[in-house]
Amino acid sequence: MKRLKIAYVQHRAADDIRNWSGTLYFSKVAIERHVGTVVDLSPAPVNLLPFRVARRAVHALTGKQYSYDHEALLARYFGWYFGRLIERERPDLIFAPAGSSCLAHLETDVPVVYFTDGPWRVIQNYNPAYSNMLGRSARSAEAFEFRALRRADVTLVSSRWAAESAVRDYGADPARVHDVSIGANLLRPPSRHRVLPRKLGRRIRLLMVGVVWEAKGGPIAFETLLRLLERGYDAELTVVGCSPPPGLAHPRMRVIPFLNKQVPEERARFDQLWRDADFFVLPTRADAAGVVFCEASAHGIPSIATHTGGVPSIVVDGKNGFTLPYEAGGEAYARVIAELFDDPARYARLCESSREEFERRLNWDVWGERVAEIVGRSLPHLRDRLPVRKQVA
Repeated sequence: MKRLKIAYVQHRAADDIRNWSGTLYFSKVAIERHVGTVVDLSPAPVNLLPFRVARRAVHALTGKQYSYDHEALLARYFGWYFGRLIERERPDLIFAPAGSSCLAHLETDVPVVYFTDGPWRVIQNYNPAYSNMLGRSARSAEAFEFRALRRADVTLVSSRWAAESAVRDYGADPARVHDVSIGANLLRPPSRHRVLPRKLGRRIRLLMVGVVWEAKGGPIAFETLLRLLERGYDAELTVVGCSPPPGLAHPRMRVIPFLNKQVPEERARFDQLWRDADFFVLPTRADAAGVVFCEASAHGIPSIATHTGGVPSIVVDGKNGFTLPYEAGGEAYARVIAELFDDPARYARLCESSREEFERRLNWDVWGERVAEIVGRSLPHLRDRLPVRKQVA
């Protein structure tokens, strides 16, 4: 039986691992491996320079954020452009990750799988990148989300938080909305024997990875370090991907502003930081899911994070870490870490179960298999051409 032909629709380049923190690339690979043959239609050829200039001008004049990802003119162009390619390629299925703007004006009878980490209604004024929006951008984003969710035969989300929004805020059919955990965006995930067993030493080694210090809870992570030191623990904090504000420093805090995982030497250094860590600490202020928690689990490292957004669907208390209330400060984080550090047997079990969570649900192969099952059940006329033919329970 001939494999399904799947059109990958996204206006950004799927093969650029920097886009959407690598999720565009890794989801494409998983679809190719487990669902069907992918015809990559990305990226859409468009000159974004005028829109970037407009974004800067709007912010300078109004203080508002203009999102060209939600520009009506671009969405109409995307609909026309991808519509022509789909008509030419005649695929069996369309896969559109983060693709509301691409689907909003797409005219086609081909079934659509729409993948999003959070519908607009819960992302707006939650994610700092989509706060204080220009009215034009906010209205377009809302309209695109409605159209994408109504157009999709299958909607994939990465958390219960997102699934509930799709149904509650947009009237999406619950039978078409599926919560499927994302995976670790690692080109070469470590094997189990390389990361386990993990053993505690004399020092508590904390690792934080994030792009924006404030948004990822850097001040709370720093306070956690201070509270541990005050309790008499030998502790250190390594921060990767962002920098604290000028003047904020400590002998026990090491800052690595940027590592490019596409450069072998820098990737090797990043891998070593994971191997050296005892706890992954990310008191994030906003996250639709958090790929980095999947990466922590891949390394058998417990995550101590915030109970916000989609994080509780990735970090399950007692399985691969713990989530704390949004208002929790460094003292609460330090207390959880200290309790685990003082009980090496419990810590070792948590490391084991963290890795098990990666193997059981937080990797892209499991995601791809699950998507194949959902497509088979939702679109039965395609079922016999899927590599995986099990049905969703």
